[in-house]
This record gives sequence, C-alpha cells and structure tokens, in this order.
Amino acid sequence: MRQPVKSLLRSLARTKTLDHESLVTTELSRCLGVADLTAIGVGGTLGAGIYVLAGEVAREEAGPAIVLSFLIAAVVSMLSGLCYAEFGARVPKAGSAYIYSYVTVGEFLAFVIGWSMIMDNIIAAATVGKAWSQYLDSIVNGTISTSIKANVGSFDSPWFGDYPDILAFALLIVLTFIVAVGAKMSTVVMMGLTGVNLLVIVFVIVAGAFYVEGENWTSNKGFFPYGASGVFAGAATCFYAYVGFDAIATSGEEAKNPSRAIPIAITLTLLICMVCYISVSAILTLMVPYDLLSPFAPLAEVFQQRGMPAGRYIVAIGSLLGLSSAMLGSIFPLPRIIYAMAKDGLLFRFLSRVNARTDVPVIAAVVSGIVTAIMALIFNLEQLVEMMSIGTLLSYSLVAASVLLLRYHPKTVGLSKDEVKEIAKLSKEGAPEESISLVEKSAGKYIKYTDAAAPDEATDTPDDPASSKPEEPSSRGGYGVLQNETTDPTEGEKKKARAPPTAKTYMIVVIAFTILVVIFCSLSALLAFGMDSISRIEWWSITLLCLFLAAIVCLTVVIETQPQNRMELYFKTPFVPFLPLVALLCNTYLMLKLSGATWARLIIWLVVGLSIYFAYGIRHSVENQKRKEDAPSTTMSEDPHTEGAVDESKEDEPTKEQ
Repeated sequence: MRQPVKSLLRSLARTKTLDHESLVTTELSRCLGVADLTAIGVGGTLGAGIYVLAGEVAREEAGPAIVLSFLIAAVVSMLSGLCYAEFGARVPKAGSAYIYSYVTVGEFLAFVIGWSMIMDNIIAAATVGKAWSQYLDSIVNGTISTSIKANVGSFDSPWFGDYPDILAFALLIVLTFIVAVGAKMSTVVMMGLTGVNLLVIVFVIVAGAFYVEGENWTSNKGFFPYGASGVFAGAATCFYAYVGFDAIATSGEEAKNPSRAIPIAITLTLLICMVCYISVSAILTLMVPYDLLSPFAPLAEVFQQRGMPAGRYIVAIGSLLGLSSAMLGSIFPLPRIIYAMAKDGLLFRFLSRVNARTDVPVIAAVVSGIVTAIMALIFNLEQLVEMMSIGTLLSYSLVAASVLLLRYHPKTVGLSKDEVKEIAKLSKEGAPEESISLVEKSAGKYIKYTDAAAPDEATDTPDDPASSKPEEPSSRGGYGVLQNETTDPTEGEKKKARAPPTAKTYMIVVIAFTILVVIFCSLSALLAFGMDSISRIEWWSITLLCLFLAAIVCLTVVIETQPQNRMELYFKTPFVPFLPLVALLCNTYLMLKLSGATWARLIIWLVVGLSIYFAYGIRHSVENQKRKEDAPSTTMSEDPHTEGAVDESKEDEPTKEQ
C-alpha cells in the first residue's frame, strides 16, 4: 500500500525537464518584438479599468484618493510583474505561470495553476464581451436588448442572465477568428485598437483639463472622504485593472528575443497603464464631484455633465475600442496555455496541434473561443465578474514562489545571460552557417544549434581549462545548464564569498518558505476578517499580529542567509527573497478578500480539471513517459525537489514532438 502512495506522490511532484534545445526551439512563429508584446500587454490591461472601474471606485470606495489607490495597485502589480520578467528571461516558453510552476514546484500544482489560468482568461474575455455589449446597448438607449428579448426571448432562471446576449457571442467569435489567423495578425489588430484607445485617453486628459475644478478635491469631505481604509479598499479593487500583463509571458515562444523583450514589455506595460489610470482618475474626479459620477460609463457621461456632448461620443467610441482590445488580450493567451499543457500531455494531445499555415494551435483557439462566447451568451455581467481574478492571483503567487525557490536551488533553470547573448548574436543576418542552423529561417520559426563551435569559442585553445568547465557533464542537471560557478572578485565581494547552494541549504529554504506560506495565510485571514479587532486594539488580535510579524522576520532572515544560485540571468528580479515574499503576502490577502461564491466556483472548476488530470493527464504526461524510458538505465535522485533530473547520457537529445 505504501509503494503505490509513494509512487503517486512522486508523480504529482515530478518537475518538467528542460535542456538547451527545448528552450530555443518551438513550433510557433517567432515574430513578436518589444512593440508587439507591449501592445498585447497594454491592450489586454487598459480597458474596463479606465472606462468603468475608475468611476465606480471613486464613487463607492476612495473618492478623489483613487489616484493613490491606482498607485498602490500598480506597485503591488509590479512586484508580480518583476517575478514574471525573470521567468520570461529564464524560460521563454508558452504557458507563462503554468510552465514556470512545472519546472519548479511540480506537475500537480502546475496543472492546478494552468487550469485556473484557463478559467480566468475565459471569464475575463466573457466579462469584457458582456460589458462591451451592454455599453453599446446603453448608447443606443437599450434598442439591442429590447429587440433580442422581443424576437428571441429571455431566460427565466436565476442561474443565467436576463436574455441571450447574441451581440457579445458574435463579437467573441470574430475575435477568436482573428486569434486563430496568427500571432502577427492578432498583434496588428491589437496595436491598432490600443493606439486609438491611447489617443482617446490623451483626449480625455487634454480636453478634461479645461474643466477641472480644484474644489472637487477639497470640498465635500475633502481628498479622503472614505479615509485611509477607503484608499486600500480601492487599491484592492484597482489591482484587477492591472491584470492582463501576464499575456506577455504567455507569448514567450513567439517573441524574437524573449529574454530581452519580455522583461522590457512587462515593465513598459505596467508603467503605461499606471500613468493612464492615475491621469484619467485625477481628471475624472476634478471635473465632477466624486459622488455625482454616473454609475455606468462615467467617463463618457462626465463630458455630458460638463456641457460637452461631443466628448461623450468620442469617449464612447474609445471605450468600445478599448474594451475590444482588452477582450482580444484575454483571448490571445488561451490557446497558448492550452497548447503548452496539451504538448506536455496533461490535456488531450490533439489540442497541441499547430496549424502549418498560421503557426497557431487552431483547435485550442477555436475550442476556447466557443466556450468563452457561450459564457458571455448565457450569463450576466455580475455573475461573470464574481468568477474573475482568483486564477490570476493563484498564478501570481506561484510565480513569486518559484522565483524565490529557484534562486536557492543547487541546480539551474533556463537560459543564462551568456546563452541569451549568443542566441541573439547567432540569429542576426550573416551569422556563420557552420555555427548555427536556422530551421525555416524565412518563417522565423526557431533556432537550433549544431555541434559546431560558436564564434567566441573558436579562439579558445584546448589547453585552456576555463573553456571546458561549462561543458562538464557533472555540471548539468534536469533543470537546464549549470553555469560556471566562478565569479569576478567584485561580484564575489558583493555576495560575501558565499559557497554555492547545496541540497541541504535548499531544504532549509523550502522548510522556512513552507512555514512562511502558512503564516501568510493566517496573517491575511487576520487582516481580512479581524481588522476591526486590531483597530480596537483587542489583546488577542494584537498578540497574534506581533507573533506573525516576528515569525515572518525570523524566517525571512533564515532564507536570506542561505547561499543563492550564481547563475547569471539576462534579467533578475531585484531584492530576492524580500520582493517575492511581499508579492506573495499581498496576493494571499487579496485572495482572501474574494467572496465565498468565487471560491466555490473555483472548486467546481478544479474538480472538473482534476478529473481530466487523474483520468488522462497523469498517465499521458510527457514526463511520465520519460521516467518510464529512463527507468532501466537511470537512477533517479531521492530528493523530491530534484525530481526533474534526467539521465545525463540522454539530456542533450531533442525533445520528441508529440
């Protein structure tokens, strides 16, 4: 009985093996630059937050201090964004948080995160599609909904919306077709929609500046009508306005130079969105007193209130285009996530088939698009909104945890800084043919190295011991290429000449981190549900708060004093372990602020997903097949955290196409 249980646990904890070739090769088309990725990020993020959320938060939660709410939310989002940026540079693969979790914490949690991301993107796209339909319907005074109810009928069940939203259904099908045509086509449309959206936002800022009145920030309870608690409550809501940048990381296999482009695009996206959100919310609350803002389409209505009806229609057009861009930004990552999971064997393999003409997993795109359109057809906006964001927060948390754990792991994951530079150099036009083989170079599909020496290696002499160190078989592991451990004296001084991490030091980090996660959940529960007791300085709440904070400080010091991996990356998340831990705490708190109904819907969705995993994925997993093939000739490590180790004699073989 013990052996089957042990075997099951090892299967759930097995990690994805990565070698050099699997990181630089792909079936998808590498056609996206920094501008394309930034357009995907901004387009998927800058939508409902501007046209709907800003007015709602200002009126109900924060007042004019919404500008601070958006700033705080931007900082919290940047914490997760920097973690995504490091992984985008390390592991430029489709799947985003799913693939990052798979190479770090194991297959089971990776599936949970990937399945949650699918739900979150489906719901996000359906929500924006529903908002788009209702927005247009309000502009034409309800003509569309009235016509559908009269000619098609309405729903009489509380489980569904008021009527079948055919307009939202049709729009989502059209956008699904655009995504299926190809990544470049999607980004061209996204760039066009985002460009117009940004122009409308500039119009709002410039035109609205002529109508600002400073007393709107000083009268009527002043700048903080709801107090500091209102600012933080508003920040918790505004956080969801920044959800969407992870679509950039999902496009890792389609970026021309992902290790450089993904960190830059994520940073630019968050900065652009932060400036837009703060500027528009400031203009909005300076033009009209916060408590007089319209409950629906406040940004368009504020120009009507100030006697500029033309501005109302300009903003209405911009809002429809902005919402369309956000919808496309939510649909775009879906086939990539499904493709990554299906290619690994965790979902049905036919979903990973890539169309030869479009270089897109068309079946995955069509299936996910139809499900999204049906959700928008039958549910109302409120039901969809309640189901949003929890999947995103889960993925943010796992990425932050993965970044921290990988920094202290004795083995390494992904591409080093030198490898990224070498790939960029060899992929330029005119690179020596003997040093690089470009497979289907005209389509930009992927780079594949041969055994020939790279240009820099040609000058090394056989007697130079430094030139052979990176190639030692013992320095390679299942996670990727282990880099040379030598560092220059300056860097060594900065790191206090610490020894490399070992299995023992890594286990110390794992134990301390696990305890921290439990404490974070407990502290978040105290802050989410016991804030009144803390504000009344009740002894039990203050005692718990002090104990939690003291334990967090002690365990953080334990982690910080352990040696970090010396692998040089193209981009590194700063202030590790502090930044990932703060991000994890913020995300945990926000998850506990979600309603019980949201958690119930997540559990139902996970039950469906885990049924697929245990009935199909756990047996058809590519990693499971590798273990079976390597079992006769390979002795696996007993360390559960190095489950990804593979036979060194086979690690340089190309990954088989499934």
